[in-house]
Amino acid sequence: MEALNLLGIDGSLILLQTIPFVLALVGLNALIFRPMLAMLAEREKNIHGFRKEAELLQDELASKMAELDERLAGARADASAERNRLRLESKVAEDAISARARAEADVILTDARARLEADAAAVRAELAGTAAELSQQIAASVLGRSLEN
Repeated sequence: MEALNLLGIDGSLILLQTIPFVLALVGLNALIFRPMLAMLAEREKNIHGFRKEAELLQDELASKMAELDERLAGARADASAERNRLRLESKVAEDAISARARAEADVILTDARARLEADAAAVRAELAGTAAELSQQIAASVLGRSLEN
């Protein structure tokens, strides 16, 4: 303290100034620093907890997406199988309809051919009779006399 007295600084003055500083430091520590440090520690804990929760949610999301992808692949496979089944059924129905139409066309064609043959036979018979008559008329005309005996 004597060294301080030599410099013209009173030791009691330093002590009197140190007491309010220490009291202010203790008060600030109790009122500001400790609550702020506790709040920062709580905040860090919350951030860590939220990160952990976000990771858990991310993992859950990934598993649900994998499950949905699996279900979607199953649904696509089912849809493909159903589409192939319907395609096969429609092909069978188409073949049946085509066969029925061909059979009906064959019946119609056979009937038409039979009618044509019948009409042709009738026309031939009529022409044969008419041809004999015409040939006698032509011969009579060429000879200039009647061919009847």
